[in-house]
Amino acid sequence: MAQSEGLKLEHRIDRRLLDRRVAIHLVGVGGNGAQMATCLARLDIAMKALGHPHGLHVTAFDADRVSEANVGRQLYSPADVGRFKALVTIHRLNQFYGLDWLAHPARYEDHQRERRLRLDADILISCVDSRAARRAIHAQVFHPHGNYRYWLDLGNTESTAQVVLGQAPRHTPPTEGGPRLPCVTELFPELLDEAVLDDNRPSCSVRVSLASQGLFVNDVAVRFAAQLLYELFSNGRLSAHGVMVNLGSKRSGPIEVDPQTWRRFGYVEDADAVAEPA
Repeated sequence: MAQSEGLKLEHRIDRRLLDRRVAIHLVGVGGNGAQMATCLARLDIAMKALGHPHGLHVTAFDADRVSEANVGRQLYSPADVGRFKALVTIHRLNQFYGLDWLAHPARYEDHQRERRLRLDADILISCVDSRAARRAIHAQVFHPHGNYRYWLDLGNTESTAQVVLGQAPRHTPPTEGGPRLPCVTELFPELLDEAVLDDNRPSCSVRVSLASQGLFVNDVAVRFAAQLLYELFSNGRLSAHGVMVNLGSKRSGPIEVDPQTWRRFGYVEDADAVAEPA
């Protein structure tokens, strides 16, 4: 049905995530990903305190090793240089919080291509810096036999960032939980454009690294992303499923659960298929 005038739509959490341990694939453990992993560990504790029976289980993927340019801008120390980011981050969290999370020092795309990665996690969180990586992730989320339910993507430039929580179409009938939340590649289809070349060359120093990405833009993006998950699991619903941030102008704006908002991004598929108000 069409959205009634004045009716504020909300997304309601997939109920199947409320009575089992929620499996998460974290792709990328760099500027955004290392902080996201820490926030997920805190979220795991909060969920259990609020009554969730099992909390989270995270599997992290990243083939990169810590470089000197990562120290200070990312959550790594001089002692970590040369070690795999995924192993460093997950090992520390497991020791600190007593977790049993997993780390793969390999590219997510390679696992998918070699069919070693099962596609049965509930949430995929992408903290990647290349279009090629997002195209590979998009292919998995939209795979006809995939089982991801949510895709949370974090992306940023030097001073801007966007965070989008979307739903895989296979598991989201429009009559359950409100309208299907479009994914980042549906709101920003240019991310799938293979004609646009990536410029993700490694930085040789912290100074060069800061020239391409500000010091605190990752912090801001991660906090908004973690807040979305916290609201989803603590309140069971969301009125906004993303945010646009500009640190230069000190402004941020929500991406509301609203077909009219999505149309402004150019997304129209299934925009009018919404659930009856609860």
